Amino acid sequence: MKQPLNKLLVISSLILTLSACGGGDDGEENSNNNSNYVPPNTSTVSGQFYNSINTGKYFSTEDFPSYEQYGQNSRHCYQSYNDYYFESEKTMVFGNPDLPESDFKQAATWVENNLTSALTSMGISEQEFFDAKTSIRLGRLKEIRNWLYQKGYPSFSYPAEFDNWTSQQQNDWATKTTKNLTTDEVVNLTENDPYTQYKTESDYKLEDKIYVCLHENTQPYGWGEGTAIGITIGAESIVVPDDINKLIQHELIHTIQHALSADFDGFKLPRWFSEGQAVYLSGMSVAKKTNHNEYDPTLVVYFSDEYGNSSLAYEHYGLAYQYIKDSNGQPSIVTMMKNMGALSHDYSIQLNSELKENHNYVEIFNAQIKQQNGNSLKVSEYRDNYHSLMTTYAN
Repeated sequence: MKQPLNKLLVISSLILTLSACGGGDDGEENSNNNSNYVPPNTSTVSGQFYNSINTGKYFSTEDFPSYEQYGQNSRHCYQSYNDYYFESEKTMVFGNPDLPESDFKQAATWVENNLTSALTSMGISEQEFFDAKTSIRLGRLKEIRNWLYQKGYPSFSYPAEFDNWTSQQQNDWATKTTKNLTTDEVVNLTENDPYTQYKTESDYKLEDKIYVCLHENTQPYGWGEGTAIGITIGAESIVVPDDINKLIQHELIHTIQHALSADFDGFKLPRWFSEGQAVYLSGMSVAKKTNHNEYDPTLVVYFSDEYGNSSLAYEHYGLAYQYIKDSNGQPSIVTMMKNMGALSHDYSIQLNSELKENHNYVEIFNAQIKQQNGNSLKVSEYRDNYHSLMTTYAN
């Protein structure tokens, strides 16, 4: 094992990014260099190191892995370090075998110590989370959906009217049917599919674990990322951000968001909502109600929409979410997210929509979300009247 890389202990307050996150702190970064890194003496969870060649469990198995499933910062885990991992009760931590073993154990400990808090703040149980979290790799689900749409499974029972449907109706049926398949049905379809890239069950079935990828970036920006299968975080021997437990909870909340509201058509929540929820529920800093004029969070639908100081932006994402939570309650928001996940994407609706947001999000938000006074609240209305609503909220 090679000598550990220098450890940078980041002591400034940072907003660290992920695929769902994506900003960064604009302030100067203060750090201490330590070329003689010594693993912490704190206890870590028990587990075992494995080689995937012996277990058949890999970080990814696709010919062309998608960042939608694995995240933007996990390329090295599916390109170079796909087959070495530490497994604990609730995690599988992949990374460079040359990293200290303590990096893998610490990552597993961070996740296991913060998973319950993340789930509690979201208002769902661990069982609900793993039931909602996909047990089949998204690439395989996409294959099945596409083959169902093309009537590529002759043995499958298709509706009698299928051939008379529009292309969108056929796609909608194929999408919903794929979402409702049991694991056994997926196994049966795969065993009889001569064209699939997945050859064994372990190729396309996921464990009921949080998959963790350790990256080795030496900068704090992009340290954390929540994905459909777990989280990507920095190796503990290289960079450790401030407020580590809040940050891990933040990333796990993004993973929960994927489980509840996303599918193989992608992530459906706008950036301000997904980040605001993760900021607020993880206990990170939220802007004061009286300071709402500092930023317009609901304008930020995608990462490319973000402007100004990212730390300020994140605080205001948190405030925008706080209003929704206080006006509706966390259980109602969870229901909204589940209802989003149940819908299939209609490309024609999205193409003709006047709004940038995912049309599934718009439909469910408009139908279910309320203002503080109990009146209905539309996506466009929250954006157009944000500051007037906040003024009332602050009083």
